[in-house]
Amino acid sequence: MTSIKISAALPWTNGRQVPVGRFGRRLFTVALACMAPLSFAATPSWTPPGPVRLVVPYAPGGGTDVLARIVANQIGNALGKPLIVENRPGVNGILGANYVYSAPENGTTLLFAAADFISVSPHIYKKAVKYDPNGFKPVALVAKMGFVLASKESSDTKSVAEFVAQSRAKEITYGHWGPGSMSQMGMELLRSKTEGTKALPVPYAGAAPVMAAVMAGDVEYGFIPTPLAVASKSKLKLIALGSPERFPAIGDVPTLKEQGYAVDSDTWFGVLAPPNTPQAAIEVLQAHVNKVVRDPAVRARMAEIGYTPSNIEPRDFGAFVRAENVRWGSVVKAANIQVEE
Repeated sequence: MTSIKISAALPWTNGRQVPVGRFGRRLFTVALACMAPLSFAATPSWTPPGPVRLVVPYAPGGGTDVLARIVANQIGNALGKPLIVENRPGVNGILGANYVYSAPENGTTLLFAAADFISVSPHIYKKAVKYDPNGFKPVALVAKMGFVLASKESSDTKSVAEFVAQSRAKEITYGHWGPGSMSQMGMELLRSKTEGTKALPVPYAGAAPVMAAVMAGDVEYGFIPTPLAVASKSKLKLIALGSPERFPAIGDVPTLKEQGYAVDSDTWFGVLAPPNTPQAAIEVLQAHVNKVVRDPAVRARMAEIGYTPSNIEPRDFGAFVRAENVRWGSVVKAANIQVEE
């Protein structure tokens, strides 16, 4: 057998080639084996085969659409192909999610997902939903959004304890924007912590009409999205925030937890891909979305419009989605929320 002589210019030999011996050869081989995977992982090779569409299953101009465009605009042409936001509204996001689930699995069609139609709707709309909520490929969590228990500005209710006492004494009314909407889910989650409360849900066409109804006193209460609560805080009585922590823009509003009710009614927004999207594509997309979400200027902009930027790594997003699907499914079951399809 022919022996191979390996020599190396070591730092302490001033450039002279020095035989490294049998131990050195082994060490050299191990070093090369360890370095190779790192170089490949650091330089992902996937590029989209065409323009990338980020499907938003709501109409243009709403909060979800604005948030999606912040992400899309920041990524820009970093993918090497245009990233286009495409609005496909219908059935509270279900139609857009159905579309992406059956789209080509090549990384060119993505879903800007929300808890409404991923974590809640599949438990209620059994016929309309054509996707497995756990079947999408997770890319990254972008942000969360809170909800505020609110009443009209002249309301006598000053605390959650007073709200609970009132809703035990009589049936209160609250507004929401459809069965399984996060406004309804937040209220039902709170009621699950307060035995004996009675409430009549009153449906409206959207979050803005619910807020208008609360302001006018047409309904007594509503779980108002944090962005709307921030924009209209002088026209509402903000009783409690249903988030784990206070929100800076309305920092004087205590959380439900602070008032004795351990409720986290936050909804979430993130990017999902069709099933079986290649892992190489997922990793590249994760890197781009994560870079945007970690950008201080982007995070400041999200907070300014009422969102809490994500603090979890993309690799943990899949487990987060599965946990949220279980959590909200249990609320749907406990509240017996049903629809006729």
